[in-house]
Amino acid sequence: MTYTDVIAIKDLKKGDEKAFTWIFETYCHGLCIHAEKFVECKETAKDIVQDLFTKLWENREKTDITTSLKAYLYKGVYNNCLSHLTHLTIERNYIEYTLTLSDSDEWLQTNNSDDPLNILILKEKEHKRENAIETLPARCKEVLLLWEEEFTYKEIAKQLGVSINTVRTQITIAKTKLKDLLIDSEE
Repeated sequence: MTYTDVIAIKDLKKGDEKAFTWIFETYCHGLCIHAEKFVECKETAKDIVQDLFTKLWENREKTDITTSLKAYLYKGVYNNCLSHLTHLTIERNYIEYTLTLSDSDEWLQTNNSDDPLNILILKEKEHKRENAIETLPARCKEVLLLWEEEFTYKEIAKQLGVSINTVRTQITIAKTKLKDLLIDSEE
């Protein structure tokens, strides 16, 4: 069957895998090039496009495309790229923050680690962190704990039966909330 965007969208909503394949084959390459302009990494660009197509398939029945299919897909890739870059910024900020905490913990440990006051400060920091984790929403907490056990996004997604994008989002939310809670508790 020869597809047009309109026919492909209509058939996609019905669960037609051939329509989905046509959309994928028609737009995938161009979307990857578009994504790579933003994220500057071919593999990340492919992941972003793959996530977009995964969501398109998963949400095919309720997807409402009011623009052209091409515009819809390119806007989706653009939004996913922005989310990815925002996530990287938040992750870098969090890493910098935790390194700052680690430096202060390291200083405490190298300066009289047997000193009861230093031990108390270290225990209090750990206690605050554990309490902050407990305040997270259940899914956020679950994803964060798996991530801290060094599972990859893909492994977490598979284990929990969610998309990789959901894992990224949940980790971003968790890190942001933890950072805010820990900074507030330091003041």
